[in-house]
Amino acid sequence: MKYPNPIYFIAILTTLFFFSCSSSEETGGTVTPPPVSTVTSIVLSSDKTSFDEGNSVIFTVKTNLNATVTSESSFKVNGTSISGNTYTPTSPGTYTVVATHSTFTSNQVTLTVNEVATVTSIEITSSELALAIGQVTNFNVVATYSDGNTEDKTADCQYVVNNTIYNGSGYLATEVGAITAKATFSSLTSNEITIQVSDVSLPTTYTKKAIIEDYTGTWCGWCPRVSYAISLVEAETDKVFAVGAHIGDAMENSYSSALDTAFDIPGYPSAFVNREAEWDYPEPSNVAQAVNTAQGSTNVGLAVGATLDGSTMNILVSTGFAESVSGTKIVVFVLEDGILANQANYTSYYGGGSNLSNFEHNHVLRYSATAVLGDDTESGLGLTHKPYSVNLSSYAVSNVENTAVLAFLTDATGKVVLNAQYTKVNQSTSFD
Repeated sequence: MKYPNPIYFIAILTTLFFFSCSSSEETGGTVTPPPVSTVTSIVLSSDKTSFDEGNSVIFTVKTNLNATVTSESSFKVNGTSISGNTYTPTSPGTYTVVATHSTFTSNQVTLTVNEVATVTSIEITSSELALAIGQVTNFNVVATYSDGNTEDKTADCQYVVNNTIYNGSGYLATEVGAITAKATFSSLTSNEITIQVSDVSLPTTYTKKAIIEDYTGTWCGWCPRVSYAISLVEAETDKVFAVGAHIGDAMENSYSSALDTAFDIPGYPSAFVNREAEWDYPEPSNVAQAVNTAQGSTNVGLAVGATLDGSTMNILVSTGFAESVSGTKIVVFVLEDGILANQANYTSYYGGGSNLSNFEHNHVLRYSATAVLGDDTESGLGLTHKPYSVNLSSYAVSNVENTAVLAFLTDATGKVVLNAQYTKVNQSTSFD
């Protein structure tokens, strides 16, 4: 019997071994590594690495298996153990943090804690250091920080004028003499300034001013016509002042309804110039009727100043008479600008449309410090001062910073205006 050559068998076995041991890449197959099932390391992270002193940082620890083990870990900040995984540095600087879990120690996290600048001093100045009674000066306060920067802190301070505390930066002079003023912020007190207050010098005649009382309502579709006419008057002169007496809407109050009753308003809109003449229709075509009423001079005049002490408005109305006028009355209104409310519209003004969304209502009557037809006033020759005070929060005022005062003198009936004066809050308007 003839046997195959042994070398032949060796070649076959070698070939089989070679192909059975070839790599998966060579054969097109894949090799899956065995799954990792044990913890070999931990990783520390923080929710922030740079922040201001006084803020807190939160740490998190995860294993190489991505499992969160924060609650089972302990932490050291600058080598000192802390409780829990939240830390609040109390001073600026650089901090290093590590965590441990079981037998493992984490990577190191570096925190940068920034110094917070603090106010080290405040300085008060005044817009005026010499005033007449009834005039307003406005304080300004600048704070200096520990890093050298400065910031306006006027709105954040309290003010002490002649040992009386005010929560407002405007001061209304009410008596002759020297006054001292300073500001306080937190535990800091400013320098002290001195303001000289003198008496008022009266002119021999007074510029004639006029008023328009507009009886209106957001429901009144024809009322935008008068609003537009008033804007035309205001564009021509600063000597005619408007009052919006709202009826039948959210801005109506006891003062507007008292006016409505006193003048027996027949329909809306209705507008009266100086209370004695109805503004001719169509009002936008009769701007001159209102403008011409404020022409020339007269023998009676007013000065008005108003400031805020928190939500309290302090008012001083001064009246001057170049000659004695019998039976005069004084009216003092508080008005508000910038009230947004939808307005019905049947006109082509303000772009037309049946509804004017968020229409801006200005010079809205909010409060009367007197009867709406006036209180009796001294009508003798010379000068008088009358103070008033009102807490605006009691009278539906939306924004005390948008308020103003309108004061006017009338005859004995209260229905003929002799002269008027107007000022915005924290301002004053002198005799002219």
